[in-house]
Amino acid sequence: MEFPKEEDFSEWYHKVLDEAQVIDQRYPIKGMLVYRKWGLYIIRQAQQYLERRLEEDGHEPVLFPVLIPEDVLGKESEHIAGFENEVFWVTHAGATPLERKLALRPTSETSMYNLFSLWVRTHGDLPIKIHQSCAVYRYDTKHTRPLIRGREFLWNEGHTAFATRKEALENIETIIGIYGKLIGDLLCLPYQVNKRPDWDKFPGAEYTIAFETLMPDGKTLQIATVHNLGQHFSKVFDITYADEQGGRHHAWQTSYGPGFGRLLAAVISVHGDEKGMILPPQVAPVQAVIVPIIFKDTEGKVRKEAEALKHKLEKHGIRVEIDDREIRPGEKYYYWEQRGVPLRIEIGPRDLEKKQVVVVRRDTGEKLFVPEADLDVHKIFSDIEANLKKKAQESFNHRIKKAANMQELEERLTTGGIIEAGWCGKQECAKQIEPIGTILTIEEDKKTDCVNCGNPGTHIRIAKTY
Repeated sequence: MEFPKEEDFSEWYHKVLDEAQVIDQRYPIKGMLVYRKWGLYIIRQAQQYLERRLEEDGHEPVLFPVLIPEDVLGKESEHIAGFENEVFWVTHAGATPLERKLALRPTSETSMYNLFSLWVRTHGDLPIKIHQSCAVYRYDTKHTRPLIRGREFLWNEGHTAFATRKEALENIETIIGIYGKLIGDLLCLPYQVNKRPDWDKFPGAEYTIAFETLMPDGKTLQIATVHNLGQHFSKVFDITYADEQGGRHHAWQTSYGPGFGRLLAAVISVHGDEKGMILPPQVAPVQAVIVPIIFKDTEGKVRKEAEALKHKLEKHGIRVEIDDREIRPGEKYYYWEQRGVPLRIEIGPRDLEKKQVVVVRRDTGEKLFVPEADLDVHKIFSDIEANLKKKAQESFNHRIKKAANMQELEERLTTGGIIEAGWCGKQECAKQIEPIGTILTIEEDKKTDCVNCGNPGTHIRIAKTY
């Protein structure tokens, strides 16, 4: 591929998705994708990692139907108003009109909470903590971008009901911690946690917390959200419980979810280089590839050693393949580098003589000559993860800037990144700021002069967003 992503990130991104066989965009419905091995495997690794941690926290795995009756979806007016232009409707079964329209779920609050009202009777039925991994559907009218903005996307959504507000708030902190491990530890991505302004919160929520990372073009990508729903939905759906004295109370609720497509897009984009993907070892479909260097007089010995090494690595839980195709070694190197395989191991006749292997790291390109007896692949993987995190975090930090006035704000946003500035709280100033960049969060406890009018205000973060 050999195409620097800094030259034209959009072209680089589409080349990687196509040439590394991450997805196929040619499905005949715009905004709906076919996920292939080099994309779906990474999504599954993230999904399984997240599901384990949610279930360790007491979440019950569930799977709700994809269809939601119109009267159930429309039961909460603010919520449905937030999705009314994006809902796919099913109106017929064959040629027969349905008695009531059915929506393909844009999200599951309404369908789940309709059942919560049946599940909850007393305080002993609480808390409820459930999660499901599924697809959701939204007819997004904006420009679609594969994995980032589509009309069918994969995610995990969690939903809860608690007896007290305190428990709900504690749950939010727990989920922030779980998502931090998913994003930062497993996927090696830098991120910021921002509390959304009131006008940008999830419909029906008290407030929304968003996880953002930065893409190579300087725009932020929202990769997960957590919503404090308060008692809003429990009042609409009559989710009430009897306490020990017989009094009835509405439950306190939260909901949350990361988008797996967006997480995949971020992994590809943040870590990749001119050759293609660079994958964190834990999520790579193939973690190591063995390339035998074949000459006729030593072919049998080299192949036998390659098979023995493959068996040894597999016993240590490593996903490994041997590439013994009859093509030039350089073509093999290119193929596996493009797909981001963390480690390449070469074995040739000279290596057999020296009882060593040649190890090449995908993240740095560093070539090491390692005695086979000393080969510690898990240690190399740990070093790769640490390097990916460090490099990505340094790039992220470098693109956080400050602006004292509108001219500086426009100049900073031209090159992208997250801009720290101030806002006085007046709508007339927000109307000047928002066309330039999106206000990601308002930090009430930090005081900064307004970037537009100069009057005293609060600290804000601004960025161009996907």
